[in-house]
Amino acid sequence: MTFMKKYYEKIAKKHGITSEEVEREITEAIKAAWQAPIGSKEKELQLKLFPDGNIPTNEEYIKRISEMVIEAKK
Repeated sequence: MTFMKKYYEKIAKKHGITSEEVEREITEAIKAAWQAPIGSKEKELQLKLFPDGNIPTNEEYIKRISEMVIEAKK
């Protein structure tokens, strides 16, 4: 079982939903965020974190945000 699958299952159990629903909701949230208009602070941050401009996978997004938080704590 992958780390992400374990992560989804833990969240699902806490909220009384399936791991598939957790994964789908995270995916949809990322897709919705990527609709931010060009020039917005959200889009600037997205391009800083993911310079290729492509919508990241859930795992890519969570990994990058985690790295950002760890770096900020140093």
